[in-house]
Amino acid sequence: MDETPEEMDQIRREAGEINVNRYRNRFRLFGAIGMGAAMAGLVWLILAMLDGKRNPCERVRDHFCKKDPAGIQCTSYREIMEESLHDDSPAMRANIKAQCQTKIDRLKEDDGVEVK
Repeated sequence: MDETPEEMDQIRREAGEINVNRYRNRFRLFGAIGMGAAMAGLVWLILAMLDGKRNPCERVRDHFCKKDPAGIQCTSYREIMEESLHDDSPAMRANIKAQCQTKIDRLKEDDGVEVK
């Protein structure tokens, strides 16, 4: 121990300023950020799945009824949506839903309209 008392006091002050949990705190922060991003991704995935599950005929009906609630297309797509839900044949219900999805795709391609 060749240090003088002043040097020992300086060493003690420097040692007292050292944060022994610095790296642990950093990794906790990164973990919290990563967990938040993962949860945000999970919420986005769930919302996308719920939106994808929605009946395409309902989406088309909502689109046309939003534009003109008393219009012919709104009235016809109300009936089509009811058929897509309550028809006796599962194959016919699937066919009606496929036609509604085709209408959504056609509106997007031809008119540039995004049906939500």
